[in-house]
Amino acid sequence: MTDTPSTATAPTGSARILVIGGAGEMGAYACRALAKADEVAQVFIADRDLRRATELAHELGPRAVPLALDIADAEALASSLADVDIVLNTAGPFYRFGREVLSAAIATRTHYLDICDDWEPTLEMLELDDSARAAGVTAVIGMGASPGTSNLLALLTMNQLDTVERVFTAWRAGALPYPAEGAEPQTNAALEHWVHNCTEPIKIWRDGGLVDALALEELTVSYPGRGEGAVWVCGHPEPLTLPRVRPEVRESLNLMVSRRGLMEGMQRVAARVRSGELDVRSASKQILLEPGTGGAAAGPAPTLPNLFAVAEGTKDGRRLRVGAQPIVLPNANMGEMTGYPLAVATLMMARGQVDRPGVQGPEGTIDPEAYFQELSLLVEDRPDGPVVELVDEEF
Repeated sequence: MTDTPSTATAPTGSARILVIGGAGEMGAYACRALAKADEVAQVFIADRDLRRATELAHELGPRAVPLALDIADAEALASSLADVDIVLNTAGPFYRFGREVLSAAIATRTHYLDICDDWEPTLEMLELDDSARAAGVTAVIGMGASPGTSNLLALLTMNQLDTVERVFTAWRAGALPYPAEGAEPQTNAALEHWVHNCTEPIKIWRDGGLVDALALEELTVSYPGRGEGAVWVCGHPEPLTLPRVRPEVRESLNLMVSRRGLMEGMQRVAARVRSGELDVRSASKQILLEPGTGGAAAGPAPTLPNLFAVAEGTKDGRRLRVGAQPIVLPNANMGEMTGYPLAVATLMMARGQVDRPGVQGPEGTIDPEAYFQELSLLVEDRPDGPVVELVDEEF
């Protein structure tokens, strides 16, 4: 690396990007988008599995370079960062490696983005804000679907208001890997992560500050034009970063939209975790066995959008509620929904559109209108018209 980060002024086609976990589901989609972008000179697909990284590099062409990397090896990590402009971290668990990778990026003056969706390492990485500013490093944490796209929906809603009292981000929970009849339930990292966020103590933003809470608190949220719907609190990064751009916010929550039966099943499982009867891994298997949690047996489908944000506050002296949801969004699978947003933010960074030094959520440095327009270009058969719905109502 040079002595100062170069991406804010990098000429077209010069950006050298390291994607940690690049052969994984999320990282691979980011690599696919980056390898064909005009702004990019090379994409280093860094992964513990060199065979998979090599196969992906062959698929993507000459700009893609496979690289064997175990981020637990601090020396190897530092070496891999030495000659790149931007690093993307898609490798978990973030509670173990999030702060470590970001610290290494700051030390090598390498701009940084990740898809961290854990609230604990989010707070740890925010503690590095001063160090990143001093190094001139732009670090964007939580740049996937939720967090990520959800944060920028929230920013759109908050930008419509003079003052913001409450801001909510929400996403649809469901589609669990239920076993076939008679088969043993099989858990996975994504399911265990979700169960952890639903059953362990969390931090939320309430009464103007961070407070301890338990997930699965049931609330009612109104989305303009759709009316009220039940939602359940989840532990996530968005509530921890959004108030940093609007300090007047009194309440910021991340919420799950779901069929009621699934949430009631999770509440039963959470009670057993909190009593010490189950650990997170066994709870992840138990939720797959709980009756009435899947499909029609779980109750009516929710009427709220699958991914949205709502902000409440004032505009020109009126109390106003503003909602936003994507109309055009890559959503064929979780790889698209998470990896493509990361790639779009990276390309904006390579062009100098994302250049505010420090550690921040996406809302701290990304223009939401430009982001959603660019993200929509990754949708096949993109329809004409607006790419985001923005609606409001007085209350």
